[in-house]
Amino acid sequence: MAGMLLANKKAIQSLLNERKPFNYLCKYFGISDQAMRIRLFNLFYFQTAKQVIEEEKEVKNIFIYSQQTIANYIYKNYKLSIK
Repeated sequence: MAGMLLANKKAIQSLLNERKPFNYLCKYFGISDQAMRIRLFNLFYFQTAKQVIEEEKEVKNIFIYSQQTIANYIYKNYKLSIK
């Protein structure tokens, strides 16, 4: 709950667009690594689920896909987009 209040979706996306690393996001919003990880996962997971349903994309397991995408952002600073 604290992650949702402290790190709103629009602010997160703005920082992601600037390719800020994961640790920067945690410090910027003043929340723990775990809270930010959960916040990013929730935002990305529900966005992905919505896209899969609307666009009939083929993703075998949305949960695993979301976890891998978030991990790539955190550990490899791959681009992440949350709409």
